[in-house]
Amino acid sequence: MAVDAWLWAVGFLIWPIWVDSVGFSCTLQTSPISRSLYKEGDVIIGGLFPIYVQAPEPDHMFIQRVQESPCQSVEVRSYHWLQTMIFTVEEINQNPYLLPNFTLGYHASDTCLAESSTLSAALALVTGQDKRVSGELCTTAPDVPVIIGDARSSASMVVAETLSVFDIPMISYFASCACLSDHTRYPTFLRTVPSDAFQAKAMARLLLVMGWTWVGLVSGDDVYGKSGVQLLLKELKGLGVCVAYHEVIPKSHAASRIERIVEIIQSSKAQVVVTFAIGPDTEVLLREVVRMNATDRQWIATEAWSTSTHYSAWSGISLAGTLGFALRRVDIQGLGSYLTQLSPKEQLTSPLVQSVWEDVFGCSFGEHMQSGPPKPQCTGLEKVEYVETYFDVMYNVYKAVYAVANAIQDMLACQSGKGPFENGECPDIKPIKPKQCEGTDYRK
Repeated sequence: MAVDAWLWAVGFLIWPIWVDSVGFSCTLQTSPISRSLYKEGDVIIGGLFPIYVQAPEPDHMFIQRVQESPCQSVEVRSYHWLQTMIFTVEEINQNPYLLPNFTLGYHASDTCLAESSTLSAALALVTGQDKRVSGELCTTAPDVPVIIGDARSSASMVVAETLSVFDIPMISYFASCACLSDHTRYPTFLRTVPSDAFQAKAMARLLLVMGWTWVGLVSGDDVYGKSGVQLLLKELKGLGVCVAYHEVIPKSHAASRIERIVEIIQSSKAQVVVTFAIGPDTEVLLREVVRMNATDRQWIATEAWSTSTHYSAWSGISLAGTLGFALRRVDIQGLGSYLTQLSPKEQLTSPLVQSVWEDVFGCSFGEHMQSGPPKPQCTGLEKVEYVETYFDVMYNVYKAVYAVANAIQDMLACQSGKGPFENGECPDIKPIKPKQCEGTDYRK
């Protein structure tokens, strides 16, 4: 399929497209992205970030249409990831040597930490905001030729499989499932985070060195948890380390099931608990651990929650002695001061920024109807705190944006007749076609 026919194909395969009998026009049956930040540029880089967390989904019987759970709590850590992408784009634009006379733009969207909303956001990014387009716009190159994201492995798998059909590359900053290394299945997927295969090897070696031969496993009910545990079990073979139990945290976060998992942890003689679960799943487990006073265990944390300071503020929890694996942290010059000086005034037109600000500080800008008790007025002078441990994933976001910028720099430097495409052709810069952006020479 020709790359410049990508939009027609997206509509045909995923959304209904209506074609007028007079002239040529099409309508995308989708809503514009409300939780997003946008800046115009010669090339627009897409971004997917789980700013909000979807409420736990109930167990579905699939006898009626499934209604998506609402987005509820805000993740400040993820908000900083998004702002890191913006910071990096601005830093590149101010560099007179990297992309002179060329401006990068961005379109970053919230994904609500759910596969369905992540895919919807990704498709909306590459198809543009307008619901109705006419003439040649129905078949031109996408608004966003490359996407930075997503954070979750399961969501990245869904998006990567869909976008690879249209040769649209994505670069993840936190999706670590080893399964995503399958370039046959995910040919346009790249990442700046190591595969969980390395983490599983390190976990097995840690257990062996510490002499912990009787351990419990707790994982999330998603590809990150399932794949991670399978990798760990494979590494443990022949090492003399035995597994007392393996419990799975349900996505419904059913209270009775979580309570049962903690009861198993309490009753087991295994004093070491290895977790392979994302933050929200780990949180619901640890809250029940605190409630049932089952904190006398040695916890082994993955990179998904090892550096989070969220849990240390809880009353009654003691995670002293917890051992965790973390990503490499690099201090990025200027980023710390940028984050501490963030103000919604510069980005106030974005519903996403307003929403985050109101939820974090419990205030209101007074521009929409409030539900519940009245809230104080937001001043815009509030400070969103960050901690240095956030720099691990921030650095991955930073590298991902620079990878795109360096690829574009190579495209701009291409000499006609010496390009990587047929007959030595160079790529089109305005607009960049996804397949050219993803070309082998520009992924190095």
